[in-house]
Amino acid sequence: MKISLSSNTAVIFRLSAMGDVALLTGVLLYWHRLYNIKFIIITKEEWASLFNNHPAILNVEALTKESLSHKAYIETCKKLATKYQDFPLLDLHASTRSRILSHHWKNSVYRYNKMPILRRLFLWTKGKLGKKQLLEKNVCQRYAELLCTNYVNKNILKPQIFLDTEEISQAKKTILELFPEQDKKILAIHPFATHAAKSFSMERWQELGNILHKKYHLIWVGKGELPENIQGKNLVNKTNLRELCAILSQSHLLLTGDSGPMHLANGVDLPLLALFGPTSQEWGFFPVGENVHILQKNISCRPCSLHGKQKCKQQENCLELISNKEILSKIETILS
Repeated sequence: MKISLSSNTAVIFRLSAMGDVALLTGVLLYWHRLYNIKFIIITKEEWASLFNNHPAILNVEALTKESLSHKAYIETCKKLATKYQDFPLLDLHASTRSRILSHHWKNSVYRYNKMPILRRLFLWTKGKLGKKQLLEKNVCQRYAELLCTNYVNKNILKPQIFLDTEEISQAKKTILELFPEQDKKILAIHPFATHAAKSFSMERWQELGNILHKKYHLIWVGKGELPENIQGKNLVNKTNLRELCAILSQSHLLLTGDSGPMHLANGVDLPLLALFGPTSQEWGFFPVGENVHILQKNISCRPCSLHGKQKCKQQENCLELISNKEILSKIETILS
């Protein structure tokens, strides 16, 4: 092991976006199998269920918005540090909040290498500096090297969501109710993203839906606003996180942009087609594995930001350059 833990239990801190938290699930499973360690997870309340049934998890500390507020957070940190004073803290966020918690922690603290300077250098130089180093390891591999001396294959660390038989059974029932005649393959579509530049416009998604529904059963999933006249079945805002994972597990493919459900699909071994625009592989968050398929356009101004927040200044942005014809052809190839 790269670091020496005094016990077979450690505390993990990771907030942030749902996809970032989902990426932890495979790393924790790998550590658990390799070193027989179990973990206590500190994360946001809305992501806590991602760790249900996970064999490496002892407990989840689900932090509410109130406990993370500016006024309450210091007290939250003190309580956590006291409650888990016998265990080391593995900081897999490397954020201001995690550093505040580390300041109060009563045991050892270990932090993964987020490579913030190199990432910004790569961005500021438009890819001229740092590309090779950033591509050497993805985020999951950077997490893993905190405890692992040897290089770990990224495919071993892909997300792992553990559904129980009841969740799967209910998803099968829902699918059957939506599509009594199981005469077509089921294509789940997630048309949303945290930042608008990371997904098509809703008009473009409608256009794709009009084409795809002729050959596939469509299920629209996620959280957001969906037009009433869109083709297919609408499960938007109608599933919790576990139900969404279960529905994805019973589908044939997920079509999405760079989003959290992309990692959930990978976590239940669903083939996925991910459309990437302003974000790129160098950031380390690309999904991996034999079921992963990517469409992207490598143009000179990409990536334009760390998280895809920046509004595109080009006449036609990199995501929109991916044609419907390319998407349809790729889907047919994957599902053939």
